[in-house]
Amino acid sequence: MSITYSFFAGVFLLVSFITSSIAQTSMSQCVPSSCGEIRDIKFPFRLRTDPEHCGKHEYELDCQNNQTFYTYKSRKFYVQEINYTSYMIRLLDPGLKDQNENCSVFPDYRANYGGITSEIFQLIHINNSINYVNCRTPINSSQYIPTTFCRTNTTSPNANFSYLVLKEIWQASDLENGCKVETVAWSSAPGIFTNKSPSLASTHQALAYGFEVSWKYGLLCRECEASDGSCYLEDNSDVVTCIHYCKEDIPVSERSFGCKIEYYSVFVLAYGAIAIDALIVLRYIVGIAILIAVVVWQCKRRNLNTSNDDILGNKASSSEQNC
Repeated sequence: MSITYSFFAGVFLLVSFITSSIAQTSMSQCVPSSCGEIRDIKFPFRLRTDPEHCGKHEYELDCQNNQTFYTYKSRKFYVQEINYTSYMIRLLDPGLKDQNENCSVFPDYRANYGGITSEIFQLIHINNSINYVNCRTPINSSQYIPTTFCRTNTTSPNANFSYLVLKEIWQASDLENGCKVETVAWSSAPGIFTNKSPSLASTHQALAYGFEVSWKYGLLCRECEASDGSCYLEDNSDVVTCIHYCKEDIPVSERSFGCKIEYYSVFVLAYGAIAIDALIVLRYIVGIAILIAVVVWQCKRRNLNTSNDDILGNKASSSEQNC
């Protein structure tokens, strides 16, 4: 009777352990969210309404009127696309959302995207500049798309002629005489910048397409940079190289090649999943070990009682053979 009781007690303990593990695992899982056309919002991103343990708060998105937004220091951007394979998110300045064929719309933040690309995201090289240019005289060039009828969008009192120019402008010599860049918008629209004679309509489409930034470096290199290391990513892979160099204040006599430490982390994002799986397996092993220990202890206890009965001249229990 005692062995039967111990067996069922051990089974109950194991089942309870497994049920508890499954329940806790289910609670820790985060189901992808959706908002409007963005159907798969998952790590590292999260919606403001998601559970606290889901995603990273610096990549928090907001859903308003079925439209997804990313807000950085009170600057709100429309989220046009999220590509987890290439670590890319496409954003759009709110001022450029409602384009039309009759007038050029100004971006709300006047190309002041530096903060968002330096702290959280990195600018992708396929982004190109669309310059809002004001000139004192008419410009006869295929690169200058006239938008003179949009004078209400200019802040320059002396500007008589306004244009959109699709090229990189680094200095005044890159512009025609009498012209000045008022603001710049970024665009990742494919094909628009290979067109030698772009139209106003196609330029509007490029503006409404938005620009692409990557979260790959910021996500994979966060641990390296937190340890004051220099992080490098191999091309087209998730392989991280983290290098720690000697500090300048270390005396020369104390410097050695050992000051430079390199380590590689392949598929860094997989580490968290591996750790969770290892903990679950460990809990199952501990549960089975406890069950075996309970059964063996009860068996030895039964044998000890039987031995004492033999010494006293009592009849040996037939259940001893089962142990």
